Amino acid sequence: MNSIRVKNNRFDLSHNMENIVFNELHYKGNDVSVFQNNGREIDFYVQKDSKAYYIQAALSVQEEKAYEREFSAFSRLDQSNRKISITNDELDYSTSTVDHLELIQFLKRDDLS
Repeated sequence: MNSIRVKNNRFDLSHNMENIVFNELHYKGNDVSVFQNNGREIDFYVQKDSKAYYIQAALSVQEEKAYEREFSAFSRLDQSNRKISITNDELDYSTSTVDHLELIQFLKRDDLS
């Protein structure tokens, strides 16, 4: 939606990817909202049935600055809910606390579990 409202014909792939992820989460029957974590925004807080997830969506986290921005948003969260980073990167950026999914993997899944 951001690209539609901008008057200088800017086409923002990162925002478009976030829209794709949001639409897919919503289509699959999840309750989706934005989450604030001590002043850091997490793109999506997702709830379905008794499960909850924190999700960051970014076109890529290959650059160190992008990786730090996306993964640091999860800091100080308790470990009770799964944390997921969705990118277009083929390389697996999973850590001990954050699962990484390539966008195409996410789109092919029926759910997040």
